[in-house]
Amino acid sequence: MLLPAFILTFKLQITIPILKYIALLLLLLSFYNGFGQDGLLPLDKDKNVYYADLGKVEKPRAAIYKSVQNWISATFGNYENAVKQDDPQAGMLVLSSYVPVSGSSYEYVRFNLAIDCEDNRYQARIDRLDGISRLHSPERLGIKNNDLVTAKEQAVKTENNRKNRAEAEEALKTAKADNDAVNAAMFKLLASLKQAITAGE
Repeated sequence: MLLPAFILTFKLQITIPILKYIALLLLLLSFYNGFGQDGLLPLDKDKNVYYADLGKVEKPRAAIYKSVQNWISATFGNYENAVKQDDPQAGMLVLSSYVPVSGSSYEYVRFNLAIDCEDNRYQARIDRLDGISRLHSPERLGIKNNDLVTAKEQAVKTENNRKNRAEAEEALKTAKADNDAVNAAMFKLLASLKQAITAGE
């Protein structure tokens, strides 16, 4: 009788830490699915695509502003061509440029980026995104891109024919991949800006 109780206690001592790790893993996976890219573009209240970042940094406005100027030159090459508004007194920079994307619908995305520098903080907002391709004219990215994904999701759910369903699933995968490519490019740009501003903090 004493031996089985010892074995049970030993198994529980081993099993409980393993269960904790499994529970933690499941929790992390649920967060990953909840916060992962879902093939949709972020929209503001006016249904326009935008990306924003608000950061705190222990630097005065002038130092943040100079970091942003250096980042623009390093990232886009020609500062004068990229920057449309340069106001050191107000701490405001507005630029218009483009970045490559890896989607099938667009080779590049053109955008506006406004950066507002203040003491110990900055705010960046990317908007007015246009998808650029050699196959068609530039087109403004917006709610229609999200509606396309939603329509393709509905087509996958309602299609009964196996061949048509496979085609609908492939079209959905492509539409989501295009939006995810834009998201990845814009988030990478904002992360690069944050890294440049916070360097040497």
